[in-house]
Amino acid sequence: MSIELPVAWGDMDAFGHVNNTVYFRWFESARIAFFYDAQVPHQRVELTQAPILASATCTFELPLTFPDTVRVLASIVRVGTKSFTMRYEIHSLDRGRRAAHGEGAVVWYDYASGRSTALPDELRERLLAFLPTDPEGQGSEHRDQS
Repeated sequence: MSIELPVAWGDMDAFGHVNNTVYFRWFESARIAFFYDAQVPHQRVELTQAPILASATCTFELPLTFPDTVRVLASIVRVGTKSFTMRYEIHSLDRGRRAAHGEGAVVWYDYASGRSTALPDELRERLLAFLPTDPEGQGSEHRDQS
């Protein structure tokens, strides 16, 4: 799944390129769009269990500047019993190449107990359906028990 976002003038820092924190906001926007597509419950305050971001990484490949538009891709690369891993890519449409990539570990969290808990079975099945199925896509080997 992907989204397109404009690079805003205010996204740049004193060095004249997009600040590193903006890349993480773009990852977040793609993650939330993915949650909508996959029907991952995530926004109602009354939820006692919901996803929480446990870690995020980003490898910067190309400094971006205004004006530009980025395409941010989000995919699932691993589904465990309590968590799943998302992969992100940011592509510059103006420059025609990838500008960054990263991953995020998302844990199913019980806010009442303050602990991770098992993904609901129906959600886990939905997430498994998003794993790549091509021979090089590593889909089947990324179904684990963590």
